[in-house]
Amino acid sequence: MKVCGIICEYNPFHNGHKYQIDALKQNFGFDAVVCVMSGNYMQRGDIAVFDKNIRARAALKCGADLVLELPTVHAMQTAEVFARNAVYILSESGIIDSLAFGAECDDVPLLTKIAELLAFEPARFKDALRSELDFGKPFFTARAVAIERMLGKSAADIIAEPNNILAVEYIKSLLRFESGIEPLAIKRVFSGHNDNKIIGATSSASAIREALYHGDDGAYDALPQNLSRLYKNAEIRNIENLSAAVISKIMLSEPTKLKDISDIGEGLENKLVSAARGAHSFFELCENIKSKRYAHSRISRIVLSAFLGITKKDAATPPQYIKILDFTDTGRELLHRAKKVSSLPLAKNRNSIKNLPSALKIWDRELIFDDIYNLA
Repeated sequence: MKVCGIICEYNPFHNGHKYQIDALKQNFGFDAVVCVMSGNYMQRGDIAVFDKNIRARAALKCGADLVLELPTVHAMQTAEVFARNAVYILSESGIIDSLAFGAECDDVPLLTKIAELLAFEPARFKDALRSELDFGKPFFTARAVAIERMLGKSAADIIAEPNNILAVEYIKSLLRFESGIEPLAIKRVFSGHNDNKIIGATSSASAIREALYHGDDGAYDALPQNLSRLYKNAEIRNIENLSAAVISKIMLSEPTKLKDISDIGEGLENKLVSAARGAHSFFELCENIKSKRYAHSRISRIVLSAFLGITKKDAATPPQYIKILDFTDTGRELLHRAKKVSSLPLAKNRNSIKNLPSALKIWDRELIFDDIYNLA
């Protein structure tokens, strides 16, 4: 059986996602698709519009065969750490032949060339990066300049696009793990990652979420028709409904303790507490902190990590188990295979990992995170 992996969030699953799965099975000849999907919290520092069980079911109804969960402490990280954790799960499952991803650039050799540079960082690249950082440039700007010096402007332009950034990080992780999984880029033909308007059947997830938040039925035009009933019967969650809880928690926090929060640095912990005192919403809190040095997504992720208590130690801890969310009959066959070859325990429930303290700690925290999510 030829198996392809996808790393995803499906927030929510839309026509672009269906296009990708259809292409993998019809055009590339894969017999099965395995998804590693973020749970209820998103990589960019937000919560999912629909809960993880609804999103997993949507994926299965549209061609996926097995959906695995990427726990919050592993999902809500930088693009590099997010990719590393998800690739690790796919690699350790032992059943994946290829990793497919949508990207603005589908030139895998070029993406791999950039990934090799970032994975192994030759001395010349490190010197160029350090030089740009010393000028006070933000990390991603400095890195783009360093890449341009090494590989030319076309390579630097590639990592300016969000899906290309993730594509490079996926390949970088495959290289570092010395994985036999082959990268497969599918050129992105749907709306831009952050487009905020519904454009018929090819709208972005950002636009669909905004429409759903505002009760605009036009959102369903951009979603697979067979998912309409599933989505319409599901509760919609919005991070703004947690604003009071988030702001209160940060106002009560000691700045010195916030230093341990994942991805925080450069005295941002003081600004975080100060900004909370004048904020009335999650969005306003993030806006009060935002600066040229920090992208909005990074600020949102830091704020939500501070609220949930996700630390730098969490970011450095690899996944301890493979959580099974949902599967088809084909997915059941894949699980039988994985049980024989996976180096991580497969877990459908807590009993599956009851003798593994480090895994139980992550599992039990995830249950609390899910309870908080349901308050939204």
